[in-house]
Amino acid sequence: MGFTHFLGQYPEDLKEVFIVNDNKDTKEKGIKRWKGFCSKWGRYYKPIKYKGESDRYDLYFTYINYHYMIRSMIYSTNWVERLNRDYKRVTKMRGSLPNPEATILLLASVAMTRKAYNRIVPNMHYEKTKFRWEE
Repeated sequence: MGFTHFLGQYPEDLKEVFIVNDNKDTKEKGIKRWKGFCSKWGRYYKPIKYKGESDRYDLYFTYINYHYMIRSMIYSTNWVERLNRDYKRVTKMRGSLPNPEATILLLASVAMTRKAYNRIVPNMHYEKTKFRWEE
């Protein structure tokens, strides 16, 4: 196996662990896939091996508690990280603020003006007819 093929296989294997569009998927099946992934890739990357041995791995499969049609819409905390970056940028530009209330007001203003956080959840019935999902 060539090195580029080797690196290309890693994300594909990871995608097979976190299946989002199967309504019959269970947490137990996901944990089994996770342990298989960690045993395979743990030979090459020690941190992955340790993640497979951790008791916290079942938290990675919390998304399975949601309906399978919206699992792919569940994202990481990138929007929180973006908001924190915006907070840092704005407070750096201001330099100093007169009191804690002014800081809270400034941060609230930053949070309320971000249009990226106004994500609309798609209409499930529209999606079902458009993509012909089956229960």
